[in-house]
Amino acid sequence: MYINLKKKFLDEIETTAEIHIPQDPLDRVIGHDDVIKLAKIAARQKRNLLLVGSPGIGKSLIAQSLSFHLSTPGEEISAVHNPERPERPFIEVKTKKEMDNEIEDKKRAEGEYTSPEMVPDLVAERLGFKCIHCGDYNSAYQSICPQCGGDKFSHISARRKHLGDLLGMFEMNSGPENIPQERVTTTRIVNDREEVVIYERVNGKEIKVMDQQSLEKRRKIVEENPRHVIVPLKRKNFIQATGASETELLVM
Repeated sequence: MYINLKKKFLDEIETTAEIHIPQDPLDRVIGHDDVIKLAKIAARQKRNLLLVGSPGIGKSLIAQSLSFHLSTPGEEISAVHNPERPERPFIEVKTKKEMDNEIEDKKRAEGEYTSPEMVPDLVAERLGFKCIHCGDYNSAYQSICPQCGGDKFSHISARRKHLGDLLGMFEMNSGPENIPQERVTTTRIVNDREEVVIYERVNGKEIKVMDQQSLEKRRKIVEENPRHVIVPLKRKNFIQATGASETELLVM
């Protein structure tokens, strides 16, 4: 049987095995039963609690223990720029669900990832994934085709110019002519409508595709009013803020 420190004296304890450590941090505080009772009520009712007393009597310990009774934060508070009155910014409160939806929107605005085999052949060639000699697909960082041994970019300059003159729709890349483009802008037909689509090489194996919808979402995100997070969603329920010294104030 374990010994409850609130009912037994320390001189009656022979080994630490006899000491019962409560799971609730508030129940581990000794000598403040009346305060602990009020602290639990404040946490349950989500009220404020002011602790006043001399240094070292356990105010910070009670406050830190009380934080375990608080619910997990579910909202984030931000100050949003007010273009009409910059000195009076808007206050925006977002729930976790709203923030998750915003993250998903941003992901969609970043485009979708696909393999070089799933994009038009000309795009795959321009991005360096497809050999212009044998048509084999390989890493864009390999200038020599491992299949046929040909220089993948030896005739790419002339072919770019020729195709650009014929189609008039590709974004020409400025820079060295013996390396593949990092991005190709062209058009495609979707639901009988022509839309702009951007193919971007993100590594040696994948291509990011940004269609009209993702480009529009990206534009809206860029044009959003600047914001500054005041109270983040992922935050601690307890922050040690003390005025005992100037150093501690600066650290906080």
